[in-house]
Amino acid sequence: MALSEDRLRAILAWVVIVLLGGPITTAVLLGVLNGDSPCILCWAERTGMILIALVGLFVIRYGPRPRYLGMAVLLGLWGTFMAIRHSSLHLARDVGQGFSTTILGVHTYVWAWVIYATVLLAIGVLLLFVRRLAPEEGIREPGRAGRFATGLFIVVVAANALQAFASTGPPPYIGQGDPVRLSLNPRHWVWSLEELQPPRISLRGAWAIPAPDPGTADPDPAHGPLADLPTLPVSGWERIGVPLEGHLSGLARDSATGRYLAVTDRWGVYLLDGTLSHVVHRVVLDPGFSVDLTPLAGAAFLGGDTVGILCTNKSYALLMPDPQAQERAEWRHFLSTDGQMKELGLGRFQTVRAHQMYVMSLAFDPSARELVTLSVPNPRHRQLVVSRFARRDMVLSSEFRPSLAVGLTLAGPGRGLADYLVTGATVADGRLYAVSAAYSTLLVLDLQRREVVAAYALPGLAHPVGLAARGPELLVAQADGRIAVVERPEP
Repeated sequence: MALSEDRLRAILAWVVIVLLGGPITTAVLLGVLNGDSPCILCWAERTGMILIALVGLFVIRYGPRPRYLGMAVLLGLWGTFMAIRHSSLHLARDVGQGFSTTILGVHTYVWAWVIYATVLLAIGVLLLFVRRLAPEEGIREPGRAGRFATGLFIVVVAANALQAFASTGPPPYIGQGDPVRLSLNPRHWVWSLEELQPPRISLRGAWAIPAPDPGTADPDPAHGPLADLPTLPVSGWERIGVPLEGHLSGLARDSATGRYLAVTDRWGVYLLDGTLSHVVHRVVLDPGFSVDLTPLAGAAFLGGDTVGILCTNKSYALLMPDPQAQERAEWRHFLSTDGQMKELGLGRFQTVRAHQMYVMSLAFDPSARELVTLSVPNPRHRQLVVSRFARRDMVLSSEFRPSLAVGLTLAGPGRGLADYLVTGATVADGRLYAVSAAYSTLLVLDLQRREVVAAYALPGLAHPVGLAARGPELLVAQADGRIAVVERPEP
């Protein structure tokens, strides 16, 4: 069934009326009646709908020319992206949680997603049935419905412009990520520049978090945030005696067997003997399989034969040596393998206080049967967070921001534990030991009291990436494969 151009214009006029009088007008009314002020992403979604309506008016006036239909499709794709981006910030929240007003139990940013999908569907359906695209010449009267749509467009745009001026302000103000309640009283208008910070280019906008780079950290302990730290001298140096795929990025030691677990930034996992000179088992993880594995940053023995591997994005892999492992079955898990390791599972740690923060260390507390991570502060979240996950189900057990014990003082105003960049951690005798690549410092935390009880300067380190306990000693692994041996401080 073909669709004549006159019928197409009539249908399109009503589509424009529904788009303007439905979601766009409803958004304005929610602001006037409920004070529901749009955030910067809401404005992007609403502006896209208005521009699609404007394209519809051009089609009503000048016919379905390719340039108009192409522009409508591009605007629909842009709006779909903005709606998905907006929804993705909130869809993973807990039951009943979200942002802004709900309609039929669905928040408005999800409705934007539905509206743009419907617009693209409508464009596709109309193109299936239209007889031909209009030539370049030819202007027609819009008809009664078209004239009403044009008038409604002017009114709706004017209302949105007024709301935008009140809630957002003139340039250079661009709106807020968390807007204040809309008011028509100028005394209550809040114009903000917060979304211009930080000035980085990313499709995630201000939610972009830079990847941690310990190589750029200042290694001088004298510049650290804690003042007058005692020095913990290096008593000796050792080295991993086997070639590794990539640079070392994590180290752990099993107190029961004396074996070591080393991981690299090229997704290599090495189970080494007690002399660090023989590879017992080796695999290279597939970083793109099932769970996105960013560079490996931590390793731990989890009891028995199970080992845990942590990535900077808090994804993890659980592995186990198995002489009966079938290399053919494990091919989908590993880029390469010695044929005697199997994957037990992949997953992602979910945090609360450490949300949107990378991690670069992993430890295992055998007494509590919990895995422990320490967050890496970033420009958006300046804090050090210790997160604990139950070994039974790998779910968050507790989180805290450690405090400073009596006797530890900060070097000056504005300094704090967030200045450290922890790249290695281990648990021994109920204490959590953490080494920071920034300022080459060893932090000692009491997990029960949730505080840093001691700190020591570790001069002479270069890019520490891991920490392991060996009896009364601590082994500080460096990216080049060297290992500094220091005496473990008494509790």
